Formats: sequence, C-alpha cells, structure tokens
Amino acid sequence: MNLGLLTLYLALPVLITGAVFLSLKIQAKNLRFLLAFSAAYLFAISVTHLLPECYENSNYKLVGLFILIGFFIQIVIEFFSAGIEHGHIHAHSDSCKKHLPFGMITGLYLHSLLEGLPIYQSGIIVSHSNTLLSTQQSLVFGITIHNIPIAIAFVTLLLEHKASKLKTILLLLGFALMAPLGCLISYVLNSIGVNNYDGFLKLSFGVVIGIFLHISTAIMFETGENHRYNLAKIMSMIAGVFLAALIS
Repeated sequence: MNLGLLTLYLALPVLITGAVFLSLKIQAKNLRFLLAFSAAYLFAISVTHLLPECYENSNYKLVGLFILIGFFIQIVIEFFSAGIEHGHIHAHSDSCKKHLPFGMITGLYLHSLLEGLPIYQSGIIVSHSNTLLSTQQSLVFGITIHNIPIAIAFVTLLLEHKASKLKTILLLLGFALMAPLGCLISYVLNSIGVNNYDGFLKLSFGVVIGIFLHISTAIMFETGENHRYNLAKIMSMIAGVFLAALIS
C-alpha cells in the first residue's frame, strides 16, 4: 500500500466518525462495547499474528525489550491523556471545562504517532512475500477500529470543554493525521537510506505491539459493578477475536 492509500485508510474513518458525532451523543455503555470489540481484535492479532512475525529471525531479547518499552511508554502517555485511548471521558469541574485539556491532546497525538511508525512497508520484517500485505492490513485495520471509538470520545471531550465546532474539527483532523505522520516518518527514513532501517522498523513494531497489549488488556480487564463482566461485553470480545482469526 502506498503512502496516499495508508493516509486515506487511517485518517478518513476517524474524520467521518468524529464529524458524525459532533451532532450526536452516544451513551458511555454503548461506547464500551465498541471498545471491547476493538480491544479483543488488537489483542488477538498481537498474540497470533504480530508477535510471531516480530520475533522471526530476530534478537529475541532485544525485541522483547522494545515490546516492554512500548508497554510502559503507554503507561507514561496515559499519565497525560487520562486514559482517553480507552475511551474514558472523565467528569470535569466547571473551571476545568473553560480550557482545553492540552495534556490529554498531546498524549493522544503521541500515542497515535507511535502506532503509525511500523505501518509503512511493515511487511519488510517478515521473510515471506505473501505475508507483506497481510501484516500491513492487520495493522491498518487494527489501528482504525481502535481509533474509531477514541474519535467519538475525543469529540465528546472537546465539546465538553466548550470547544467550538471548528476547533473540534481541526483537533480531530490533527488526531486523524498522527498515524499517517508516523508512516511518513518511516517513509522518509527509508527514502534517505538510514542505516539499519530494517532494524528500526522491527523495533518500532515491537513498541507498537507493547502499546497494543497494554491498551487491549486494560480495556478487556475493566469490569462493571461487583467486578463482573456483562454478557454484551463478553460477546463483543468474542466477536473481536473471531474477526482477528478470520483476517489473520
């Protein structure tokens, strides 16, 4: 997939979803079902598809280290973003609503940028040419369905902070372009012939797997009252795993 198509596939669903929900409100419980579905999909493709390919013909300890780095980078990001990557929309005081949550916005942008780094020519990390498209498609689709509920939460958060519709659309556009920007960074590094580009790609891939594992498990392990899962969330997760198995 070329850079233009990657940008289209990553950015357009986020923009459309966010624009639709500028005028609509979604209940938090319904957003949780979509998040559970996307989390289960991310977890399933990470375990069955991405992890084996990342470790293939690699320095196992180094790859494992960067997966851990990605996992803990996400923890640091959430210190600023307050978990909006999980679809969380926290209650805010009236004084807080008078200014935009720039820490959350920065954390969310950085999260999306990192996810985009290994997408461009991501299939280079595997040795089988027929796996190239599958790996890239899995990443693009996983990031897209993960970002759709985040776009809803992001728009809701911005409107809650009294942002105008124009400012909300511009900030949503910025979020939508972060993953493509990560692709562009990888494209530039590859174009200028940076030393050991393949190694950079594989390690950035490990970081993204770590982020996926953190995000997906955090969402899936969240329970309702009395520490119990409801049937709808369980079915959403099963559907996500089934789709991952079907595609991968």
